[in-house]
Amino acid sequence: MTRMIRKKALCLVLVLLVALFGASAAVEKLGCALDLAAVQDIFLGRGSFQIFADIRASVSEEFQLRLPIAVAVNSACLFAESGLQVVYYPWQKGPFMSLSLFQVGMSRNCETLDNIVSLNEVSLGWTFEFGPGLFAEPSLVIRDPSGTFTEEYSSLKGTFPCYGSFRARVLFGYYFWR
Repeated sequence: MTRMIRKKALCLVLVLLVALFGASAAVEKLGCALDLAAVQDIFLGRGSFQIFADIRASVSEEFQLRLPIAVAVNSACLFAESGLQVVYYPWQKGPFMSLSLFQVGMSRNCETLDNIVSLNEVSLGWTFEFGPGLFAEPSLVIRDPSGTFTEEYSSLKGTFPCYGSFRARVLFGYYFWR
């Protein structure tokens, strides 16, 4: 059973990468970012922590596609999630809004969670650019804003105390292709 889940996860990641990089002729910038707000989980002693990173491709001055990759860990189990997000910069720089087009998570060794879970989230934030290619991006993530996946999120919150309805993220990254 776990081999089939791993194969599905690998296929999902490959499909997402093809979708993200498929329009390479239209990509203006390509980069990646890492969330350093996971430190809050460790210092608050919640018993679990979440690591988040993304790969991003700017298709215009106003729109970006992102492939988020997140892992939540506690002493007993692991939960990994990914999807595809579209990000809108209304003024081409600075503030942004993002929406997950689709998002799925897979658990391992978690008796309280289903093997595959559907998720969604939106976020609001601001991008600060520092020099050639470097950026910082504080944001507020709102998980399940429509209340569609209430059972899934309540199971996640019970298993991983760090997995709340709201999350502050501070992404640091670099555009390696501009």
